[in-house]
Amino acid sequence: DKYGNLYHIIGKSDTMFTSHLDTASRDKSDIILVAQSKNGQDYIMSDGTTILGADDKAGVAVMMYMMAHNVPGVYYFFLGEEKGGIGSRLVAGDYDEIEYLKDIQRCVSFDRRKTGSVITSQYGRVCCSDEFASALCREYNSNGMKLSLDDTGIFTDSASFIDNIPECTNISVGYDHEHTFTEIQNITFLEKIAKASAN
Repeated sequence: DKYGNLYHIIGKSDTMFTSHLDTASRDKSDIILVAQSKNGQDYIMSDGTTILGADDKAGVAVMMYMMAHNVPGVYYFFLGEEKGGIGSRLVAGDYDEIEYLKDIQRCVSFDRRKTGSVITSQYGRVCCSDEFASALCREYNSNGMKLSLDDTGIFTDSASFIDNIPECTNISVGYDHEHTFTEIQNITFLEKIAKASAN
């Protein structure tokens, strides 16, 4: 778009999916990955000298999987989320002038830590109805997930659209300890949430 964010449209849909392209790291250094398995789950992390950046590479991966499976939607990959949602706030500021967003009724971000959340409140505000969040949980949980309503959201790009879109949420993608050198990504969960999202 004119702000440098990337977007892709598949089919006709009233849902926007979001993730962000930046990470909390300010360094452009190689990331040495370390893998481990624990309790039947596969994980990756850095060697402890860099931030992994699963926040939000994991969300990008989920959306790319959905795109590869032709799930209808407006897919937005935002810039500057870690600097206050720069890219999404610019789009929200021009929201009424963007033709391909005029029918959007739901905004689903893939940028929540751990493995159990459908966010109902972020940035100090209710961001979606319990009815919508419960319906989303039912759909995910019927596809093998264990998600539940969570009102402890902080901020991701969907929060920028609370005044524009009736239902905005954020879904867990399996990272933890984000913004630190001990950040870890549950790869087993990431594969499951990607497949469930496509379903």
